[in-house]
Amino acid sequence: MEKFLLKNQCIINQIKFVVSIAVLTVTFLSTSIQLASAIEGNETDRLALLTLKQHLVGANSPGPLLSWNASLHFCYWYGIRCDRNRQRVIGLQLGTLKVAAAGTITPSIGNLSALRVVNLSDNSLQGTIPREFGYLKQLRLLDLSNNDLHGNIPIELNNCSSMQNINLILNSLTGKIPFGSSDYHMKNLTMLTLAANYLSGGIPSSLANLSSLDFLELSRNQLEGNLPNDLSRLSNLKVLVFSRNNLSGTIPSSIYNLSSLTYIDMGSNQLSGEIAPEIGFLFPKLEILYIGGNQFTGKIPRSLANISSLDQLDINSNGFCGPVPENLGKLQNLTLLAIDYNHLGSGKDGDLDFVSSLTNCSGLKLLAIHNNRLGGVLPDSVANLSTQIEILFMGENRISGNIQGIGNLFKLTQLDLGGNLLTGKIPSSIGKLQNLVTFNLSMNHLSGPIPSSIGNLSQLSLLDLNGNNLEGRVPLTLKNCKDMSKLYLSGNELHGDLSNQLIGSFEKLITLNLSHNSFTGVFPSDIVNSKDLVELYVNNNNFIGRIPSQIGEISGLRFLHMQ
Repeated sequence: MEKFLLKNQCIINQIKFVVSIAVLTVTFLSTSIQLASAIEGNETDRLALLTLKQHLVGANSPGPLLSWNASLHFCYWYGIRCDRNRQRVIGLQLGTLKVAAAGTITPSIGNLSALRVVNLSDNSLQGTIPREFGYLKQLRLLDLSNNDLHGNIPIELNNCSSMQNINLILNSLTGKIPFGSSDYHMKNLTMLTLAANYLSGGIPSSLANLSSLDFLELSRNQLEGNLPNDLSRLSNLKVLVFSRNNLSGTIPSSIYNLSSLTYIDMGSNQLSGEIAPEIGFLFPKLEILYIGGNQFTGKIPRSLANISSLDQLDINSNGFCGPVPENLGKLQNLTLLAIDYNHLGSGKDGDLDFVSSLTNCSGLKLLAIHNNRLGGVLPDSVANLSTQIEILFMGENRISGNIQGIGNLFKLTQLDLGGNLLTGKIPSSIGKLQNLVTFNLSMNHLSGPIPSSIGNLSQLSLLDLNGNNLEGRVPLTLKNCKDMSKLYLSGNELHGDLSNQLIGSFEKLITLNLSHNSFTGVFPSDIVNSKDLVELYVNNNNFIGRIPSQIGEISGLRFLHMQ
């Protein structure tokens, strides 16, 4: 019995030995295969990078790619990131190389099969986008923005099943948008940016298959047709930008189901119809709404005041009519309100009642209500608008009364009250607006002198007082406005001499219009200091003497009216 057990134990030991040898052999072979595969992969990556370098810089100075040579392992080359374990290239961060001449993207980039990130932005690259990008199954980010790439976007990009972010903005790409076909799977794509190209055709309904998309930017292309209903399936969408295309039709009711939207820009298209009255209840998270430059009609929905997160509202250049809702002051986060170039108001008292509510918008920086039909007296509440306001456009309406309290808005850089029915004098408090760059009071019924305090506006570049009943002399203090490039004083009752000291101080002047006044004396020869002058109108005055010969030294002068 002992001999039998001993014999069996020997057999068992022999079997264990054989098995151990087999395991070691398999392990060795497996390791050898992995090592061989890694070596092969490494060599493939190295050769692909060298080919890429050749196409990016050619015979030019390699610049930042100087390190791409045999003295360093390619994982240590500029802009390269490798996987630590396998030593495979996973990142290509080569944005803004600033090489001497424009290069191209070689198809060999498809051999970098472990790539996760490609950034070749801002390199003036030419040529087309290689379809070989479609081989990169692990690619997550593709940034080819701000180049000069042309041709179609390769449909093979849809094969990049791991893709999360595609940025092709600012190129010369043409053709149709190829993304989202049901034959492919890009379920991880969250950001798609194709703006500023020459893409044509319609917005494809297939984009609705990109179920993770939260950022879609298609502006500044040549897209046309209607907005597809299927976009409502993009339930995660936060940013939707279609501006500056040729899109038409109405906004589909299904679009209002995208309740996660925070940013909508459909401006500068040919969209029409009315905005849903209940919009303020459908987009509770909205911060930006740009729909200006379309053909929308109807009234401004009062429900907009319920979007407490709204920061910017731009509906300019449409066909909106009726009153401006007086509850917009509930939008306490509002920084921009542009309702200009519409048909708002009736030309009567009460049209400007909404201005009082806007005093609650303490962060308001831009208010544009010009080119409407707004009537009534300029409300005193204008003086109580946000002290943060920088741009105030109220021109080309039917606003009457005196200008009061504007001096409180000391951060103003642009003020336009031109083309109204304003009367009285220009208040001296205007001199408090020392950040003012453009100032327009033209085509009103203002009288009295130009206040000397206007000389405090040292940053003033444009001053337009055309078409009023202003009288007296032009204040010498105006010489302090040394950045003046456009000065319009025509069509008033101004008189007296113009000194060389005043006219000679405007060295940046491009346009000077003093016509249709009662100026006297000899026209100042120091106009020659305005080397960039293009337009000079001094006609219909009482100037005497010779035309200053120095005018001939202003080489850029194109319009000279002295009749």
